[in-house]
Amino acid sequence: MKKILVLIPAFLLAFQISKAQTEKGSQTLGIDVQFTHQKTSQDRSLPGFDSYAYDFKATNFSIGPTYSYFIADKLDIGISANYGYYKQDSNDNNYATNQSSHQYGASLFLRKYFMFGDKLGLRAGPYLGYTRYDFRSNANGSFIKTKNDSYNVGANMALVYYPAKKLGVAATLANLSYNHTKIKDDAGLHGSSDNVFFNLVNDGLAISVFYTFGGK
Repeated sequence: MKKILVLIPAFLLAFQISKAQTEKGSQTLGIDVQFTHQKTSQDRSLPGFDSYAYDFKATNFSIGPTYSYFIADKLDIGISANYGYYKQDSNDNNYATNQSSHQYGASLFLRKYFMFGDKLGLRAGPYLGYTRYDFRSNANGSFIKTKNDSYNVGANMALVYYPAKKLGVAATLANLSYNHTKIKDDAGLHGSSDNVFFNLVNDGLAISVFYTFGGK
């Protein structure tokens, strides 16, 4: 009986902490980081021809601040900005190419939280974003610069963990998006593309670390 009396206030305290993290009026301020790396090295051959080496390497990194406000319990709305850098190098039968780009973007989002206790839960919701890409490519000494304006809408889901009362960590589990991109290179060529993407956690590591403040 004494153990039960001790556990009751402890449970109520844990519930209040979880509620305070996602209650109406609370705010979060954090930073988003994403990293993806791919590397391939092969020896290729065709009948009647000598074998040749194929190497491919690509790295994508982005970082930026994020802010949100809980307009209702377990429902927040916010904005984020990011800067990213992408680099790709390949060598296919002595034909070398490399690409690099700087990325600048921002997005608006709405997220619903589903907590399984005082520390662990999921959050999911839609977002609307814009990204500017400045590409530079080199194919065996031939340089091309391209500017892309990408408009995207989608929804994602993330795992949320609170290691401390005011500190939270989130990892993206899945992302579904539609992108419309306008393309213009330095030769004056124009174009556009429309794409649908579905990414899972194994397509890259996207982590968010945030601090919760405000509320009651």
